[in-house]
Amino acid sequence: MHIFGKIIAKNKIFLYLCTLFTFCMDNACSHIRLGDHLCDLRQPMVMAIVNATPDSFFAASRAQTQEELRTAFIRAVDEGADIIDIGACSTRPAVQSGDGIVSEHEEWQRLHVALTIVRQLNLRVPVSVDTFRPAIARRAIEEFGVELINDISGKVSNFIGGLSGFHAGYVLTYNRANDEHKTANLLSDALAFFSRKIDELHRAGISDVIIDPGFGFGQTVEESLSLLDNLSALRHIGCPILAGISRKRMAYQPAGLTPDTCLDETLRLERIALAQGARILRVHDVAATKQMITQIANE
Repeated sequence: MHIFGKIIAKNKIFLYLCTLFTFCMDNACSHIRLGDHLCDLRQPMVMAIVNATPDSFFAASRAQTQEELRTAFIRAVDEGADIIDIGACSTRPAVQSGDGIVSEHEEWQRLHVALTIVRQLNLRVPVSVDTFRPAIARRAIEEFGVELINDISGKVSNFIGGLSGFHAGYVLTYNRANDEHKTANLLSDALAFFSRKIDELHRAGISDVIIDPGFGFGQTVEESLSLLDNLSALRHIGCPILAGISRKRMAYQPAGLTPDTCLDETLRLERIALAQGARILRVHDVAATKQMITQIANE
């Protein structure tokens, strides 16, 4: 009994230390600076998706004309968006495989129009640019002062030069398709990737880092759902977690739905993401997401 008592005591100490470590990591992630904005992450933030594209997978997110862009930006903020994320090159699965990707010149032309409008509106929320091209990221920072670069490539070394010396944040995405070190263990691979790349970013003086598990990027639906169920493991990395689940295949395919009909399932999975430690939700449906967050707070 004496031996078992010692084992139980050691286990309690271990569990206490794990809880304490998680508490410290969560507190370290309570705020992040994006440009001149000090963002409070003690309450979940909502990142509104606005696609200046004709071919993004969810048609309702597309805004191509100046008037459509202006309307989309104003609506996002009116509905409670904390960040606006502008994309000008679709990263839907077909494009990820190289089918129909737009040129860097075309991407910048679209972005230039969108960024000009969003700055004219002076909406007082951080602006993010969703791009996998380092040159686009640098121009967006230099010419428009964007506060966040949302890079889905995971190729950190390509972006460091463009980010160094500026006060823009960086979304580091685990894109499994680009992981040269991947094994059969998705969660372990994601943890190892984030550890390597965050160290690289910190050594370059880039400290305002958000991590994105990359749902759908080189992952099957089953893998993405498994990663979602284990998302809390990423809290130990010590960076805020962004979850991009909105209307993706992982939300609609298992339920036999489509991107247009899977809002309820999206919200259900986003609830899981928040419970697992996500602090930022990247979404198409700002009002519905804000309502869900309020409901959770009142439960």
